[in-house]
Amino acid sequence: MEEFAAAIRNEGGRAAGEDEIAALEAKIGATLPADLKRFLKQSGGGLVFDPPVVYLDAEGRDLTIRHMCDVAEIDREFTKPSSYPLPDELLIIGNDAGGNSIMICTRQDRLGEIFMLDHELVAYEGDPEPLEEAEEYGLVTSYSPSFTQFVSDLRIEDD
Repeated sequence: MEEFAAAIRNEGGRAAGEDEIAALEAKIGATLPADLKRFLKQSGGGLVFDPPVVYLDAEGRDLTIRHMCDVAEIDREFTKPSSYPLPDELLIIGNDAGGNSIMICTRQDRLGEIFMLDHELVAYEGDPEPLEEAEEYGLVTSYSPSFTQFVSDLRIEDD
């Protein structure tokens, strides 16, 4: 996780303190997974360009990470989503080079599971769908069972 945090070019974000994380958890009404909390305490989020960071878990399922959120950005997206209604139990924690959101699940039975939102399937109006419906029609895809596994499956490409 330290190597990934070091690859993020922090531009204005800052590492979180316990009080900020606790305030976010109170606001969303859920406990963040311990591994994400550890990451937020190490990294203030930011852009990921050099070196490139790539995630590949299966044939045809790869992505280049472009941005990771800090606590303030996660809070903003939860409070006022920028463009589309998400299933209630998903929080945006970053995005890829194609404009798809990287999200983490806060629902107890799937706590910490990492999802990718396909921005091309987004309905920009209306109420959020339940998670299972969003999965069924491909709006979101499960990428990893935990943030720790997601980070361990990353490849940091050297020049």
